Amino acid sequence: MTLKLGIGMLGYGFMAKAHTNAYKKIKYIFHPFPAEIELIAICGRDKNKAQEAAQRYQYQKWVIHWQDLVEDESIQVLDNTATNDVHCEPCIAALEAGKHVIVEKPMALTLAEARKMYEVAKEAEKKGIKHMVAFNYRFVPALRLARKLINEGKLGRIYQFRSNFLSDRLSNPQAPWAWRLSKEKAGSGVLGDLNSHAIDMVRFLLQTEVQAVLAWNPTLISHRLTPEGKSCPVEVDDVSLIWLKLANGAVACLEASKVATGYKTTWRIEIHGSEGALAFDLIRGNELQFFSRRDPVEIQGFRLIHVTEPEVHDYISYWWPRGHGLGWEHYHINMLEHFLRCIATGDNVAPWGATFLDGLRCQEVIEAALTSSRQGGWIELVY
Repeated sequence: MTLKLGIGMLGYGFMAKAHTNAYKKIKYIFHPFPAEIELIAICGRDKNKAQEAAQRYQYQKWVIHWQDLVEDESIQVLDNTATNDVHCEPCIAALEAGKHVIVEKPMALTLAEARKMYEVAKEAEKKGIKHMVAFNYRFVPALRLARKLINEGKLGRIYQFRSNFLSDRLSNPQAPWAWRLSKEKAGSGVLGDLNSHAIDMVRFLLQTEVQAVLAWNPTLISHRLTPEGKSCPVEVDDVSLIWLKLANGAVACLEASKVATGYKTTWRIEIHGSEGALAFDLIRGNELQFFSRRDPVEIQGFRLIHVTEPEVHDYISYWWPRGHGLGWEHYHINMLEHFLRCIATGDNVAPWGATFLDGLRCQEVIEAALTSSRQGGWIELVY
């Protein structure tokens, strides 16, 4: 008998759209899939928007209270794409009710909330309940290849990790105020929204922990107008600069900005070691640059690898013929396929997916970065 996985979606914004799109495509892209996916209910504060989202995305029903998702016995999976202040309580309630949970990043509004969520998830896991944080870039084939090359020692001893995640979404002072600019709803600004991806990628690619954090997270535009014309203070950072000392002896420099005029969204990662280097650019997400010191000197240089070979590159065999690329949409589909497959088969979410432990580790760095920016100086992390 085929396992049925009923989805309860918390939130109806663009991440709910991305996740719903994934649920609709998993069954035929990853055919045959070991479970039947049903879109049961979608939840949001605004009755009209929730109703419209249910009709548009073809959920069976809509609700305005997240508790209804938790209490619905036809829902086995809670997908939490709500604002950051609505991550902790619904996720804990769902886990305690025996539902599998995936939550958008950052995992929580605060470190205290993240710790509570992890403790509940750890207990639920003993009963076979799965949990994951939606760090979708773990499912980019080119970054999977980067991890493989690092594991194989192609880069030798790792010296440095560098990340630049840049956007100009808020570079115009007239860009309207939104919930992500509220400390009460978001917790932090570009630090939690963009640099959380970089923090997670340091741990995912290098498989090491952060030992100390130095950060500066300024707010360059202090007030913005709401769509109704009301002036509201910007309470979180629009630039995030973080330096990390890593347990493997390497250093990392993570820059993120939403006031980087001219960049719509770009994320460049560079990793340098004693024997080689890697470079990845999200704009050219199907490519990976690799330098090897072991090549003869006369031909040393960065080589461009097109990561679209079905026989050897992760996920490519499920999609298109070689040479045809994937994009942002597909990383979410790959991620959610992994989560649902783990539920169906009992396989571990880690190491490929980010568990609530990974979400907690990221939140610890975010909290340290906020403290460092406020107080100055390095903040040591103790696990």
